[in-house]
Amino acid sequence: MSAAAAAVKQVLKSPSIAKLHKLQQLQCKVFRTTFNPTKQRTGAKILSAPLKGQTMANYYAPSDLPTVSKLIKLWKNDEFDIINEEEEYRLDRVENLKRRGKGAPKKKREGAKATKKGKKK
Repeated sequence: MSAAAAAVKQVLKSPSIAKLHKLQQLQCKVFRTTFNPTKQRTGAKILSAPLKGQTMANYYAPSDLPTVSKLIKLWKNDEFDIINEEEEYRLDRVENLKRRGKGAPKKKREGAKATKKGKKK
């Protein structure tokens, strides 16, 4: 082998594991990432992500907005005659269904386990 070939072979020799670990540690310091040589799952990706709570809370309308039923309860006087049209429509529909025999079934009294004698509550 010539001297030039020996020099090229030495230059192309793969670095040791210790040097690779040091290089990886240095990379993590420079780019501000965590050094994890064992490749264990740490959850860092999820923990570093921005929080979603406020975005999700803003998506839904606030529940403290006044509804017709809340206004009726609030202003229950003889002066105001507020009618909840949606509730009236629902009650009419339920009444029509019951008249035709298609309403909700009657509730049973209580389950068999609840009526057993000797059972303490």
